[in-house]
Amino acid sequence: MTMERATAESITQGTSIAEADRHLQVHPVIVHETDSLQVVAEAAVENAGCRVISVVDAEDRLAGLVPVRGLVHDIFLKIVPEASLGEIEDMEAVLRYAGHIGARLARDIMEPPVSVQLDGTVRDAFAKIQSHHLNGLPICDGGGRVVGYIDQLELLLVWVRATGRQRLLEPSDGDAG
Repeated sequence: MTMERATAESITQGTSIAEADRHLQVHPVIVHETDSLQVVAEAAVENAGCRVISVVDAEDRLAGLVPVRGLVHDIFLKIVPEASLGEIEDMEAVLRYAGHIGARLARDIMEPPVSVQLDGTVRDAFAKIQSHHLNGLPICDGGGRVVGYIDQLELLLVWVRATGRQRLLEPSDGDAG
């Protein structure tokens, strides 16, 4: 596919995750289900570019995800619980709050696993990122083991470069000071 003929649709449908992954710089953050929230937070800080943490089971297969924003929320609740007390309006909210306060391990706060396979397409990744309201996704091999991470912002920049639309992100002549 030549860059002159590349369209948004041809790039998103025709570019495999494996091909896109070669251009991406963010590496996955992988923790185990039994890791403490402290370990999870430290791993996230070591690789701040990864905004969705992969939680794996004892066989190193993807078991769940921890969006960094969720991790921050759960840790914040432990430090300043009174900040969320005003939001509690019903029994369901009380139970959610109690669950967050009691969370100590990665498995306590993880969301269901969502990933893309190496042979999937960029379109698949965008669709899953959007439908699950995530900032990125782990890339898994056929056995469910995390082998990479694809971030929505990086994906977008790869797409912008491939379509030759970088100028849309640059100031126009009228924007110069």
